[in-house]
Amino acid sequence: MRNLRLIAVFSAFGLALAVSGFSQGAPAAPASRPLLRRRLHECLAILDLTEQEKTDIQSALAAAKPTLEADLSAVQAARQTLKTALEAASPDACAVGADALALKAARETLRAERQTVFNQVLAILRPDQQTRLQGCVDAPSAGAAGADDSAD
Repeated sequence: MRNLRLIAVFSAFGLALAVSGFSQGAPAAPASRPLLRRRLHECLAILDLTEQEKTDIQSALAAAKPTLEADLSAVQAARQTLKTALEAASPDACAVGADALALKAARETLRAERQTVFNQVLAILRPDQQTRLQGCVDAPSAGAAGADDSAD
């Protein structure tokens, strides 16, 4: 009986994750990609930035750092809470669902804040630089392609 309840809980959780993934429709915004900071710095390096642009961008990133770190900590805490709820001897489906929704909300908050910072960086740049930066960030990274290949 316990196994049946675990299967039901995991099935409900999997369904909730699948529904949330399908409801998003379009691919995630560029700012939600893993390793964004390194990717953003790589893309900014190709833009021939002036010293003023570099300073302005560094200031924007530095100002956003505490908020982004807090948002990331909230996501990590929500993940841990969900993991703990799932690993309970007899998981409560309502608690698991609430924790899954809390994780989704924390991830959306982080994604929105990252997009805000990205938009601030774009606002500093000239139109030609904006286009080049957007194209660079949207392009598939070599690291991501390698990671996908190794998973097969």
